[in-house]
Amino acid sequence: MSRPAGAGSLELPRAVGSTKEDWIGNQLKRIYNEALEEDIPDDMMALLNQLDAEPADEERVQ
Repeated sequence: MSRPAGAGSLELPRAVGSTKEDWIGNQLKRIYNEALEEDIPDDMMALLNQLDAEPADEERVQ
């Protein structure tokens, strides 16, 4: 089965019995799993490390 131009890694529905909702759910799961495998950018890690290193200020919470 050929893919339309610009489809990228998008998988087209194959099974006759699968619904549009199943296909959408599978695509969302695939995208979510790809996002989980991505590295956290260095600048974001630096910010998270900086926040972890700050002493807890109890007055700020109140």
